[in-house]
This record gives sequence, C-alpha cells and structure tokens, in this order.
Amino acid sequence: MFFKDKYGYVGIRKYNNRKMMVPDASFYDITPFHYGYTSKDDIIANMHPLLKQLMEQNPGKLFCDIGCGCGRNLLYACNFADRLIGVDLSVESLGYAKDFLKGEKVEFLQGDNLDIPLDSEIADVVISDGVCHHTGDTKRAFSECVRILKPKGKLYLAVYKKYRYYPFVYYLIGGFFRFIRKIKLGNYLVDFLFVRIHYMMYRFIKKKRFSKHETRNIFYDYFITPIASFQSKGDVVSWCEANNCRVINYSRTSGNCHVFIIIKDAK
Repeated sequence: MFFKDKYGYVGIRKYNNRKMMVPDASFYDITPFHYGYTSKDDIIANMHPLLKQLMEQNPGKLFCDIGCGCGRNLLYACNFADRLIGVDLSVESLGYAKDFLKGEKVEFLQGDNLDIPLDSEIADVVISDGVCHHTGDTKRAFSECVRILKPKGKLYLAVYKKYRYYPFVYYLIGGFFRFIRKIKLGNYLVDFLFVRIHYMMYRFIKKKRFSKHETRNIFYDYFITPIASFQSKGDVVSWCEANNCRVINYSRTSGNCHVFIIIKDAK
C-alpha cells in the first residue's frame, strides 16, 4: 500500500512477509494520554519552544510524529508542514487524534515504534515526544526514528531523565500501585481513592481544571504505565554516534524529560 507525492513513494513498509506483532489493546488504548484538549491555545502554549521552533523552521516539508497519541503536537505542525503522518500503536488514541484534527492534512497509521511501518529516509522532521522510553527498547525505537529520517533531516526527541526524582517515584510509589492493582481491592483503591486524591491536588493545589477522566489518564501515565526507562544525556549521545547523527541543540528542562534536537548526517 503506497501513496505517491513530491517526496517519492511514502507508505507502508514491506516486512518480508512477516506479520507485525501488535497487541489487540495497548495500555494507551485503555488509558489514552488525553487531557487538556478543551483549549487548543493552551496546548500550543505548553509545547516545548524547541519543538515549535523546529516546526517553524521547516515549512512545506514532511513531518512524522511517531507515537503521536491523541494529536497534541500535530495541531501546531499543521500550520507549517506540507504533509503530516501520525503513527501510534493505540487505535483509541488515533481515534481521538482523527476527531481532534478533523479536516487537517494529517494521515494516520497504526504502528509500533520498534518497527515503524514507513519506508526509510522519507521524513524531513521526525517527532518522538516522550515515546521511546515506553517501548521496552529505547535504542531500537530511537534507531527506527532515525531510519525514516532523510539525510540532513532533524529529530525532536524527548525522553525521561535518568538522574532526577521521577525514576524513584515510578519504581517505588508507582511499583506499589502496579502491585496492588493485581487484586480487585487494589484496583478499587487506585481508581476510587488515589486517582481522586490526584484530582483534588490538580484542582486545588495546581489550579488545573481537568476532569476526573483526564486526571485518571495523567495518573495512569505517571504511575501505572507498565514500561518506562530513563536515559542520561550521554546515553542519547552514544545512540547518535551509532546511528550517523548528532545532537545540535539540547534543553535539560525543569520537568521529567530532557529534550534533544538531532540532525542526521549525510552518508
């Protein structure tokens, strides 16, 4: 299956007759990372400046958002890209994204970051915003993003920091929540006690007016997500060295992720 445009043939990648092993329902089908969609202005305002800058500096080109989720980053990208492709493992998240960006020039594919269903060297810009660290194989997920990138193309990469408090929170506190959810009472306590406490904290301490459904999605992404890994800046630099690319801009940020702008060198 292919479509043809000025970039050449861009489409579903051939897999040598192998079937992709995609689960029927991923974690993000059950709890999609869907919150804060009541205001498009807020979504754009909360994007990282380096990501907005990358989009603004590449008008009229092909962007691929790998792990696009519910379409947050694609919203701003629509103002600049000539063509947009959003790829995600979660059918539920893609459904949200299609509704959210209805009428925009975006094409969506279900696919795994570890085996992206696109041909090599087709994208001018690839976005991987908080995705590689949820795949179970960050190096392979990263190399797949680089594979579909054209020479001299650029990758926006955001991954969890190795040296911050969140690894402790995820493994210790999150580990407790993931453990008690193995029993019926534990599931009840998570959904009807801890998620509600989280909701109250957002509402009265952070002054965020998220719905209980939105707060649950945030809670599950933060504590319950079954796969999370943590990378140092040195880890990412070593991935670049192994994949013919290099870091050209970096932001440590004040949050749990640090951000890299990476360029793929010509062969």
